[in-house]
Amino acid sequence: MKPITIETMNDYRYLSALASNNEYLFFVDTMADLKNNDYSQRLHRYCIDSKEDKVIFEGKRADYAVLKDGRLLIRNNEKSDFIETSYSYLDDKGNLSPAFKLPLAVNAIKDFGDYYLASANVDIHCPNYFKASDDEKKAYHDNLKANADYLVLDEYPFFYNGAGFINGTRTGLYLINKKNYDITPLTRTNMDVEGYEVIGDKVYIQANEYTSLKDLFASIYVYDLKDNSLKLLVDNRNIYLRRLFQLKGEIYAIGSIRTCICGQDFFKLKGDMLESVLHTEWMLNNSIVTDSHYGKLSGMVSGTDCLYLLNTIDECSDIYSFDGASLKQLTKGYGSVDAIALMNDKLYALASQDMKLQELFAINDGKLAKLTALNEEVLSDKYVGVPERLNCFNVDEIHGFVIKPKDFDENGKYPLILDIHGGPKAAYGPAFIHEMQVWASMGYFVIYCNPHCSDGRGDDFSDYIKHYGTTDFDDLMAFVDKALETYPQIDKDRLAVTGGSYGGYMTNFIITHTDRFKVAASQRSISNRVADFYYSDYSYDVTHENGVPRDDEFIRMSWDRSPIKYADNIKTPTLFIQSTEDYRCPFPEALQLFSAMKFNGIEARLCGFKGENHELSRSGKPTHRIRRLQEISNWIDSHIKA
Repeated sequence: MKPITIETMNDYRYLSALASNNEYLFFVDTMADLKNNDYSQRLHRYCIDSKEDKVIFEGKRADYAVLKDGRLLIRNNEKSDFIETSYSYLDDKGNLSPAFKLPLAVNAIKDFGDYYLASANVDIHCPNYFKASDDEKKAYHDNLKANADYLVLDEYPFFYNGAGFINGTRTGLYLINKKNYDITPLTRTNMDVEGYEVIGDKVYIQANEYTSLKDLFASIYVYDLKDNSLKLLVDNRNIYLRRLFQLKGEIYAIGSIRTCICGQDFFKLKGDMLESVLHTEWMLNNSIVTDSHYGKLSGMVSGTDCLYLLNTIDECSDIYSFDGASLKQLTKGYGSVDAIALMNDKLYALASQDMKLQELFAINDGKLAKLTALNEEVLSDKYVGVPERLNCFNVDEIHGFVIKPKDFDENGKYPLILDIHGGPKAAYGPAFIHEMQVWASMGYFVIYCNPHCSDGRGDDFSDYIKHYGTTDFDDLMAFVDKALETYPQIDKDRLAVTGGSYGGYMTNFIITHTDRFKVAASQRSISNRVADFYYSDYSYDVTHENGVPRDDEFIRMSWDRSPIKYADNIKTPTLFIQSTEDYRCPFPEALQLFSAMKFNGIEARLCGFKGENHELSRSGKPTHRIRRLQEISNWIDSHIKA
């Protein structure tokens, strides 16, 4: 069998954007475009009866919406001097014809009979841009250009990972008349729309309305299309809303009272109140970690009598149904179900199963039946290390896996890499992860587990305020001990540790609390939790739940769990990987620990990626993803490979 190399990822097809028009299934596959250091996409039309998988559109971006008449609406990749979004119609033969152009920065568009509903980015300083004349638009853009060198902040939050600086912007909701393309805003200037559902002539909108400080708890508004009125329906003050959905003609929501644990409730809208109808201890989404996804993955779809959604329990994500009162598991796969769609009351999914890359599946009697083989050839002659389950006990049982090195010899000795997932409300499972397979092909044992803070094990287990920097560290060390005990072929003197995001934080915490690892690679990490709470885009959630960082107890706890506090303990050579536009774990977090190590004469290297954000390992430019994995692999190799 051939090894999986770093460059093998260039041949993977990442599947996303699954939808149907009750005649065909549609999905997008994305592949690296090395010539342009970007990605290209193909839109597939799959016929269930004939099993024909036909590519009907190819381009840099295959952003589409399914229309009521069965046609597809394709976003054009046109450049303009003004803010506008243009579309073409795509018929069932793959032919494009001009559709319409909107003077909006559209995020998503849906067909509702005589109208479209579009969500779009809005500059609150020019909320009526869509009504402006060409001269007024030119003046607006001239002003932006004149002030391009200045960054003025007067709101919080002011940036978001992947979106950049969002100060002064909102997401608005617009009604588009199909006859004349007149645009009617359904939301006020300062409203930031997070989701919506339509029932009859009413649009239920989940949104925050603010002028300086965004509230954590979105409220629910209703827009009546009959009289064009908007009113506040639920003045929410304590539920962290995740998603609105409709079921049997009524509005429901998924949300939680607390934000730092997994437990989610199903709420039903009753008058001007949200009433909990079911509490769960799950996040109600796909939390399985992989570096082999790209694009939009929808894990929720409304059926006639129930809502279908993804949920993660233990180490696998599967399809569940909610009927208004209870949650029922519908599938039991071995891997990760990534997206679902409903066609003629039958479920279909994009999933990666049995240590393979993504394919399209039909759901038959609770089992996943593969329909496509887009990724079969790329791995057909490659060594794919099958994870062996390995559990250990700390405070609770900790679940994990071991991948043996390629050409494993029972009498050999091998170095080991401990890989720690991000989140921390995420989970490792028996899903294909490219970087782990690369390292196994290079001759490493690769081990990974789900310590406390991980998803899939209930409220208390996942409470990261309680467990991070304490129980989780002990879990990881116990798991390494168990691996050494179970696999004598592992060389205890050649251990490496790496991880990204929360995994980067834990890597930093580990090297400041033990010298057992000979080398470390810390990716998109946090080193100073006090500082991070002031400038990370996720800090808003945490500070609402636990008090602002000015609180003495909060500062003490955060500082005690900050790796930078213990920087003088570090003896482990460490590589830091950080992106300059990562607003989840900002660049200075790596600089702090890197500088401390340099001041102390400890070997350290930092590789920064310009223009990349927190998603570098999953959706960064192809050459950047290759360089990232080369940096990590070469660094570890140079310190522990025999």
